[in-house]
Parts: sequence; structure tokens; C-alpha cells
Amino acid sequence: MTRECTHDFTALQDYISNYSIAENLSDRSYVDAMKSMHKCYFSAITWHAEISSRKEEINAEIQTFTSDVWLRISETVSDLGASLFNWINGSYKTSRIMLRAGIENFIRAVGAIEDPTQLKEKNVFKLFESSASLEIFNKHAAIKGSFSQLHADYKILCGDTHTASFENMDQLSSLDGLPVYRKKKAGETKDIFVRTTKNLTLMICLLFNKFFHTMHHRNQENILNTVTKSMKPLIADFN
Repeated sequence: MTRECTHDFTALQDYISNYSIAENLSDRSYVDAMKSMHKCYFSAITWHAEISSRKEEINAEIQTFTSDVWLRISETVSDLGASLFNWINGSYKTSRIMLRAGIENFIRAVGAIEDPTQLKEKNVFKLFESSASLEIFNKHAAIKGSFSQLHADYKILCGDTHTASFENMDQLSSLDGLPVYRKKKAGETKDIFVRTTKNLTLMICLLFNKFFHTMHHRNQENILNTVTKSMKPLIADFN
């Protein structure tokens, strides 16, 4: 390395050693937004843990619930975690890109339960177009509504992938621009994260309703914690 590069690498190590987000915790709006996101994320990791412990049992009843389908669903939850992590640090564009990936993984996985070719569809436009006609996404108006909202949010998030406008840019010239808290961008990203995660959770509760009712009662409560009051009776008596 050059002398300048070596000097900058030393500065990078110092930056990592001193990295702290603690100052953000003094801002009530930051804490409140993060609390809303964590609440939804906690529901997601709860149903993920339940399904993970019983995926063989689910596969025995739903043969098309293959390991590839499960890996995609699991990756969805991983994407949600990455999205939340980047939000915490103020990397909002990356947070939204990960959320976009999570939506795609979920639609691909759930669609593949009915049509395994969905796992191999490379054209995302065609993926959503064909998914919209699948029975699994049309079993109930609530499921169809969640699918439509996920699709609408996916389109919004595409703006971050293609950096369509200055509004989609984070404009961080160097790493020392992080951590950061920008209330407006944080709020917009929080809203779409919460909405997306709630829709994913509702669909899981309905599509795997039989298994939901055999989960530990505390886990059921933690999952339902982010489901709207009007949807809880539907989950209670879906089949």
C-alpha cells in the first residue's frame, strides 16, 4: 500500500474502534421508530423459529414445501434483519434495497409452493405477474390484499435500486458519514418496513394457519402482536 493508503487504513481502524450509535438513542423519534420496526421484526423471527423447528413436519403435509422453498423464506427473514441493521446505522438506501430483496424472496418462495418454476424465474416482472394469478395468493381477500401491497411497495423500492432520483440517494461521500439519523428518510423507510413485515406475517399466519394454531401460545401472542385487530378473528378461524 502507498503511504497515503496505509494512513487511511489506520484511520479506518480508529473509526471502527470508536464507532458508536448510542447518541441516536437520545432522540425520541429515533427510538420510537426503531421500537415499531423491532416489534414487527420480532414477530417475524418468532414465526421463522417455529417453522424452522417443524419444517419436516410441514413438508410431510405439504410436499411442495421443499428445502429450496424454506431457504427462500429463511432468506426473507435474513433480509429483514439486514434492513433493520442498516436502518439503525442510517444507511437508508441499503435498508430499502434489502427490504426489496426480502419481498422478492418471499413471493418467490410462497409462489413455488404451488408452482415450483417460480424459484427459477429470472424476470421479476414476470414473477409478480404470474404470482398474481396463483391460487395460493388468491385464497382469501386478505391474502390477495397483502400480496397487492407487497407488490406496490416492491415497485416503490425499485427506485432505490435504480437510483431514479436524488431522493433515492444517500450521498455518503465516506464511511465517516455513518452512523447518521435523518428523521424524514428514517420515517419513510420505517413505514415501508413496518408495512411489509406486517403483510408477510399476516400471510404466514393464514397460509400456514393449521401449524400456527399448534405453536406455543406465547409465540402465537408474539406473532399476533403486529397483526391488526380486524385480522385476528380471521386467523383464529381460517380453516
